[in-house]
Amino acid sequence: MSREAARSEAKFFGGRVCLDFANTLNWRLTDAPVELIPDYAAFLAWSENRGTLSKRAVVALRAALDVKEAEATALMESVHDFRADLIEGADILRSGRSLNVGFVNRALSGLPPQPQLAREGERFVFDLDGTDLRQPLWPILWSLTTLLASTDASRIGNCQANGCGWFFVDESPNHSRLWCSDGCGNRERVRRSYAKRRGQPS
Repeated sequence: MSREAARSEAKFFGGRVCLDFANTLNWRLTDAPVELIPDYAAFLAWSENRGTLSKRAVVALRAALDVKEAEATALMESVHDFRADLIEGADILRSGRSLNVGFVNRALSGLPPQPQLAREGERFVFDLDGTDLRQPLWPILWSLTTLLASTDASRIGNCQANGCGWFFVDESPNHSRLWCSDGCGNRERVRRSYAKRRGQPS
């Protein structure tokens, strides 16, 4: 089974918005990582699927792309840079080292206070209006600050399947979670079994 087929059902396994955002660099531990949010439209679609934006915000931001395409393109450079810092930070926390939160505080500077919640169907969303192209990043930052200020920061794990590396909060009783998903676990067990039969290191 190809890695793409094995991954086809994967969506959000991080357990926190900020970790799911870090996981938008798919197969990050391989020689050919896959970018899941290559442009602003993809980032907006990801935010909509993850449920971090209200429908009205998504509609407004999509409409804004028609006149703010250059601004959105420039913004994505900052988004990708922030994600790189987040991935590095998650790896640091996962290893038990002390994290310098300067990159978080820099990203938080200038952000408005966390808004009120609004009910949308069966869920609650931040009551953002879609007037600022940066708004898809804000719920990610709020999620990250909540994670860092909690004991969950010490429970960050990452998938041990070959090449994956997706992050998650390990909420298993004895911190024994190995895979981001059953799909990755099954794929890795097959790979290791095949390598063992071939007499290759797993």
